[in-house]
Amino acid sequence: MIKELGEQHGMAKVAEFSLIKPPHQIDLIQWICGMPKKVYTKAQYGFQRDIPVEDDVTTIFDYGNGATGVFITCTHDVMGTDRLEILGDKGKIVVDNSKKVNIKRLLKPESEMSATMSMHEVSEILRGDGPGAIYEEEMIEFDSMWGGGQHQAVLENFAANILDGTPLIAPGSDGIHGVELANAMHLSSWLNQEVSIPIDEDLYLEELTKRREAERK
Repeated sequence: MIKELGEQHGMAKVAEFSLIKPPHQIDLIQWICGMPKKVYTKAQYGFQRDIPVEDDVTTIFDYGNGATGVFITCTHDVMGTDRLEILGDKGKIVVDNSKKVNIKRLLKPESEMSATMSMHEVSEILRGDGPGAIYEEEMIEFDSMWGGGQHQAVLENFAANILDGTPLIAPGSDGIHGVELANAMHLSSWLNQEVSIPIDEDLYLEELTKRREAERK
């Protein structure tokens, strides 16, 4: 579905809790959108909670092909926001509360529309007139945020892999990508600069050790 909506000039946004809470969201964004080439993270440590780790995080992803992403999370939003947006050349996907999916497929790629539309046609769209002429819309809604059996489906797939070699949906080896992305986000926040992926592991360990020693004091 992501390829169908275009791979270039995209944007992805996720909001949930801080890095100590949402490993699944970090894992999902890299599983769906792929690993970024670079990240820049602004994180605040002990901002709204008396804890030595981050409790407010904003990260910018650079995928190296014109596509960018934003990941926003914190511990102090008691109402919470669970939202994923993916914007591509051929449409947009918005997922709310992990169970309601809105898919808009452009009839023409946005770049082609921009090159061929008149100012009058553009003004009609800006006024809210005629959107049906530029995209088709599909709504998908699940009864539960768990999507009708996420864990069950993964376990069934795992058993099928053992029994008959069915390809795994999410191999365990893929788990390292989410860890590496979280580590890159931490390292960027510690250095207050953009970092490339894969990260410098020696530098990461050096910076982590500084914070371990400081916490012991």
